[in-house]
Amino acid sequence: MRILAISDTHGKIDALESVFLLHPEADYYIHCGDGERELNSFLMAYPEYTGRTFHVKGNCDWSSVSPTQLVLDLENGHRLVALHGHTLDGGVGSMYYVAQEEKADLVLFGHLHRRHDNIMGCVRIVSPGSAAQPRDGLPPAYALIDLVGDQYVVSHGEVPMGHR
Repeated sequence: MRILAISDTHGKIDALESVFLLHPEADYYIHCGDGERELNSFLMAYPEYTGRTFHVKGNCDWSSVSPTQLVLDLENGHRLVALHGHTLDGGVGSMYYVAQEEKADLVLFGHLHRRHDNIMGCVRIVSPGSAAQPRDGLPPAYALIDLVGDQYVVSHGEVPMGHR
């Protein structure tokens, strides 16, 4: 099973489109906030992605109808929770407690515009970084999360050069 996570596209439909089209094999596409308008535009142009694409509301998604948090059951009893993260005061550490509340073993989040991948207890906590405005000195990025057996294998990809 493959999950593509993207976040903080902030109007850059080119970035979102290029990344999604680069990975048509993904089972799920999760937008971790601040990009609902361009995601909706993409889904209008590519309706075949609709049933497997999800969005959570970010702090810049004004008048969004998306939820602030998404819980998704995966194969073999795994579960993910996705959120933007702007409503949590405890930083990345508070993601662990969200996972505990939701009985999830994977957390996807945005807002910080920085790539992140670590494990706390039995919870994998991943931020794809920003696909448009990174704040970590690295190129615009997204994350691929492969569920292989009982393990999450996480990699960060870079938004293709002509679409940044």
